[in-house]
Amino acid sequence: MKKISKRSAFTLIELLIVIAVIGILAAMLFPAIQSVMGSAQGTQVANNGKQIVMAITSANIERTSGMRGEVWPGKGKWQDSNAYFARLMGDGGKAVITGISVSTFAGGGVDPAADLSEFKTKGNIWTMLAGIANCADARTPFMWTRNFDIALNDFGDAQKTEDDWSTKLQEGVKPFTTEEVVMVSKGAAMFPLKASSLTNKAFLGGTTNSTTAIEIVKALGSEAGAAEQSDF
Repeated sequence: MKKISKRSAFTLIELLIVIAVIGILAAMLFPAIQSVMGSAQGTQVANNGKQIVMAITSANIERTSGMRGEVWPGKGKWQDSNAYFARLMGDGGKAVITGISVSTFAGGGVDPAADLSEFKTKGNIWTMLAGIANCADARTPFMWTRNFDIALNDFGDAQKTEDDWSTKLQEGVKPFTTEEVVMVSKGAAMFPLKASSLTNKAFLGGTTNSTTAIEIVKALGSEAGAAEQSDF
């Protein structure tokens, strides 16, 4: 009569060891997965931002040929980013830009607004400083994600060190919080930048010193920089 062998099985200790090993491997892989997902989100947001600036540029070319003023946000008007972008898309009048919807302004964990009315209070990840585009070249940042909190006087700080810009990233503010920022220049170049890459050179569009920043602030105080804009 043949002997019946006992069925082999994991003991409780062996099972716990396997679970522990899987947990360790998952913990090791998580930062890499998170980094890849963050980079993908940054690229998507940057592409959307490029579309927005290209749409504004296209509208300006068309308006200039028709002897009408440009629609870059002037210092004396459109201080609120949400109101400015909403007006470009047609809130309160005819749309200035085409091919752009409220969903283009969302991303990175921020849901799009339901319509232009709601867009004025939510669903927009982009911010800008009125007046910069009027007196800057194509390399200068025109808009950036809302987790990057800067003011006009930041542009004229000649003593700012190479690492100071990373301190402008805000904890808990979507998208990206203190991890990175996406910037789009007036010439529609896009820059998804990690916190460690936020140097003067990167922020000022390739310049090696703060001369451009100081010139921008001077222009903002001039007649050209302070000019009012129409309602489009």
